[in-house]
Order: sequence, then structure tokens, then C-alpha cells
Amino acid sequence: MSTVTTTPAHTERHIPRPGPAKTWSDTLTLARRNLRHMAREPFEPAIALSMPVLMVLLFGYVFGGVMSPTGDEAGYRTMLVPAMIAMVMFYGIAGTASGVARDTSLSVMSRFRSLPMSPAALLWARVLTDMLRAVVEIALLLGVGLLMGWRPESDAAGAAAAIALLLLFRLSLVCTGVLVGLVMPNPDTASMVVYPMAFPLTMLSTSFIPAQAMPDWLAPVAEWNPVSYVVTATRELFGNPSLPSDSWPAEHAVLLTLGLSLTLIVLVVPPALRRFARLNR
Repeated sequence: MSTVTTTPAHTERHIPRPGPAKTWSDTLTLARRNLRHMAREPFEPAIALSMPVLMVLLFGYVFGGVMSPTGDEAGYRTMLVPAMIAMVMFYGIAGTASGVARDTSLSVMSRFRSLPMSPAALLWARVLTDMLRAVVEIALLLGVGLLMGWRPESDAAGAAAAIALLLLFRLSLVCTGVLVGLVMPNPDTASMVVYPMAFPLTMLSTSFIPAQAMPDWLAPVAEWNPVSYVVTATRELFGNPSLPSDSWPAEHAVLLTLGLSLTLIVLVVPPALRRFARLNR
């Protein structure tokens, strides 16, 4: 009599999806890792924090009398400080893109994804770290502005709204930077892609001079520049004077900044998550 042996069917092990508490815990752990990395290699954060301060001092005290439409240096510095904070928020996209591209090129994400942790925490930790950095940048530039004689002319609610709007704008750019970093092969390429796009946008805006001072064909470009929305909205909420303009974007700057930020988040987060999910499959 022959014996029939049966092989038990292979059952695939089910890996439970991490819950919100696990994701948040892993996010905080990885965010602390990112902060320790910045502390061990402080050169890039130090440059990123010192350059805006130098630019505020340079434009405020060296070029202020020349670039001011009225020749009033003190009044120009009042308009300059909100503009510089908005520009620093804009340039933050480069740091996010480079950081994500660095982790991807060094296979850091692959190693973390092999651990029993929430995969989404890898991206949320980067977002949290860069938003904490944005808070430090805003606090630093506000402190420098106060030392230069700048003051918010609105009430506390208006100043808080200005800071909240700046952080929302930065969040949209952080999300955009995550997507750029996931697509670029290395951090150098990410920087080379971001800065050539960021520099013209910040210069061709109403951050430093009014659109009326530009050539006729260039004035509409500056008025509809997204950086101009953010700068004008920040000045408006802080209660500081804006450069003269009767254009529609200048009169609806807060609304446009809100719409721009939320639209960017909606547009870039889904493809960033899909791109991240496809890594190292």
C-alpha cells in the first residue's frame, strides 16, 4: 500500500498596516534622526540660515536708498522684511529636494523600508523636519527685522495669520520638494533643477521694486508671479505697506496665496506617494 503525502498549501504572511499611532511614533523617531544629521553636518543649515540675514542687511542698508521708490530707507526696510521671509520660504524647496534625493541615492530609504516601521513615516519625517526648520527661519528673520526697526503694524491675530500663511506656503513647497527629490537621481541634480527656476521667480516679482518700474511687457509677469502673491499677502497681514499696485493679484493676494498653496499640495502629494511606493520594489 502506497502512502500519499500532502504538502500544506503555502499561505502568504499578512503584514498588518501600521496604525496612526505607529506612523506618528516612527515619524518622530526619523525626524529626530534628521535633526541629529543636521547637527552633525551643520554647514548646509548654517549657510541656509545666514544667507537670508545677509541679504536683509545688504538690501536694507546698502541698496535701500537706491531701490526704494520714495528714497525712504526706513520705509523700504519695512517692506523688505516680509518680502525676505516669503523668499526664504520659497527657497526652502531646494533643501527638501536635496535631502530626499540624498536619502534615495544612498539607499537610506531602502534600509528603513526593510525595518518593521511605517513606510509613510519616511516622508512625513522629512516634511516635519523641514517645517521645523521653516519655523526657525521665520523666527530668525523676524528677530533680525525687529533689530532693524521693522514692526508688524497689525494686531496679534494679523501677525499670527501672516506666519500661518507663510508656513502653509512652505508646506506646499516641502511637498513639491519631496516629489522633486524622489524623481531626481542625486542631490546635486535636484539643486541644479531647483535654483535656476527659483531665482528668476524671486527676482521677477514685486519683492523689491514695484511692477510699474519695470518695462511694460514685464510688469504683468511680475504682478502675476506667485512669489508676488505671497509677498503682498505677507505685507498685508503684517500691516506693512505694500508697493503701489492696483492689479487684481495685488488686491486678492491672500486668497491667491491660499489657493496656490492648497492646489500645490493636492497636485503633488498623490504622485509623490505613488513614486515613493514604487521605489525598490
